[in-house]
Amino acid sequence: MNALFHNFLKHKAICPVEIGIRMPKMSKENMALICVSLGWFLIFSGRLSISTILVTIEKSFDINHAEAGLALTGMWFFYGLMQFPSGVISDLKGRKVTILASMAIFSVAYLLIGLSVHYLMLFLMLILLGIGGGSFPTAGIAMLSDIFKERRGKALGIQASFGSMAGFMPIVAPVIASFNWRLFFFIWAGLGIFAMYLFLRCTEESTKLPHGESILKRFVDGAAALRDRKILFIFAINLVATLSWIGYISFFPTYLIESKAFSEMEAGVSFAILTLGGFILKPIIGSLSDRYDKKAIMLFLMSTSAIATVLLVYLHSFITILGVSFALSASSAFFLVANSYLLGLWGERGRGGRLGFYRSLLILTGSPTSALIGFYAAKGGFALPFLVIALLLSIAALLLLMNIALERHARR
Repeated sequence: MNALFHNFLKHKAICPVEIGIRMPKMSKENMALICVSLGWFLIFSGRLSISTILVTIEKSFDINHAEAGLALTGMWFFYGLMQFPSGVISDLKGRKVTILASMAIFSVAYLLIGLSVHYLMLFLMLILLGIGGGSFPTAGIAMLSDIFKERRGKALGIQASFGSMAGFMPIVAPVIASFNWRLFFFIWAGLGIFAMYLFLRCTEESTKLPHGESILKRFVDGAAALRDRKILFIFAINLVATLSWIGYISFFPTYLIESKAFSEMEAGVSFAILTLGGFILKPIIGSLSDRYDKKAIMLFLMSTSAIATVLLVYLHSFITILGVSFALSASSAFFLVANSYLLGLWGERGRGGRLGFYRSLLILTGSPTSALIGFYAAKGGFALPFLVIALLLSIAALLLLMNIALERHARR
C-alpha cells in the first residue's frame, strides 16, 4: 500500500497545463524551489497576520495579552515539537509525503480558526496550526538541500525571501479584518489547498528512501545532533536569535500601537518593513554565505539586531521606526545562514532527522517567549522585554566575535 502511494506521488512530476496556467519551461529543481517557497509563504504569512490583527482577535474573544500570549505559545510549542518527528519521517517516508501532510493540516487549521467561536477553540486551532506548520520547514529545507548541494545558501535564501513576502500581510490583513477578521483565514485555507495540489503535481521525491530501517534508530541518530561542540555553540547563538524573532513577530505591532501611539495602519506598515526587508536581503545574504565565512555573517546580523532593538525602545517617530524595522529585518536572515552552516556539517543520510531535532529543541526552548512577554506586558509594558532581547543579542555577538578570533588564532 505504501509503495502504491509513493508511485501515485511520482505520477506527472512535471506540472500539467490543465491547471489553466501557461508557464515557461522550467527545470524540476526550480519548480521544487518555487513549490517549497510557496508553502513557506503561506505558513509565515498566516503567523504574521495573527500578530497583526491580534488586537482585533483579542477584542472578539474578550481576552487580554496574557491569554493571547499563552495561545501563541501553544502554537509555537507544537510548531517546535513537530520539527523532529517530521524530519525523521521525511528521511524514512519521503520529503514529499511529509510536506503534503503538513499542507493538509495547516489548511484545515486556517479554516477552523476562522470558524472559532470561543477562546478554547481558538487555542486548540492555533495548536493545530503549529502542528501543521511545524511539520513543513524541516522537510522543505531538507528537500532543497538534497537538490541544491552546491548552491544551498542561495536556494535557502530564495525560499526565505518568499516567506518575507509575507511582509505585505501586515498591510493587507487589517484591510481584510476591517470587514471580518475570520475572512482572512478562510482565504488562506483555500490558498493552502491550492498549494497542496500544485506541490503534488509539480514536484518529485528528492531523497532515496531507505529500506528496513527502524524509526527508533533514526530518532536516536537525530538526537545525537548536538554532540559536536561546533553545533552546540551555534545552537546557543541560534537560540538567542529565535527568542528575539519570536518576540518581534508576536508583539511588534501591538507594542507600536500601545507604547508609541501608532495607528493600526502605521504599525502594520512598520511590521511589513520588518518582514519585507528580508525579501531583499535574504537572497543576497544567502549567496554571500556560500562564498564567505558564515560565522562572520552571523556576527554582523546579531550586532545589527542588538543595536536596532535598543533604538526600537528609545525612538518614537514613525519615520525612524521604519528605519529600525528594516535593520531588524536582517536578523531573520540569521536562520538561513545557520541552517546552511549546519547542513554543510551533516551528511545526507539522516539529515532531516538531525535538522529536525535541532530545530525542535531550538523552538521548544524559545516557545515560552510569547507568554513571558505577554504576561509582563499586561502590567509592565513592552520596553523591558525588548531591552532584555537587546542584551541577549549583544552577548551572543560578543561570543561569536571571541569564537571567530580563537579559530583564526588556532589556524596560525
